[in-house]
Amino acid sequence: MSDAFDPKAPSIRVRGVLVGPQRAVDVLFRLDTGASRTSVRSHILRLAGYDPSAGQPLRFRSATGIGTGLAVPVRHLVALDQTRDSFLVIAHDPPPAVITDGLLGLDFFRGLVLTLDFARGRIDLGPSRPWWRPWR
Repeated sequence: MSDAFDPKAPSIRVRGVLVGPQRAVDVLFRLDTGASRTSVRSHILRLAGYDPSAGQPLRFRSATGIGTGLAVPVRHLVALDQTRDSFLVIAHDPPPAVITDGLLGLDFFRGLVLTLDFARGRIDLGPSRPWWRPWR
């Protein structure tokens, strides 16, 4: 999967979909390779039909430090043409000045190859491929 991003923007934004028991909700994530977990604003989780207050307390790391939130299992999270089923997200509400709905963290990218091409403004996410080719 390949998508465009603005290499001059202060952050990389990624569109996604959070699928819940009541509905699917469009989500605007900030890609954060400094975040150990993916987080979503509480009101977005409620829109999809989840109860964030029923989540388990969990600490996580972001680029700005250690945070706490409530871990909520979601049915499906889709971003960059990848779907994570039964995926654990953190219900976390950043300051109002943050204009995205959540952070797309390292846990979403595990097992995949993430390439950020700032020269071309392209983001690629896909399956791992061997870096070498066997001799024929």
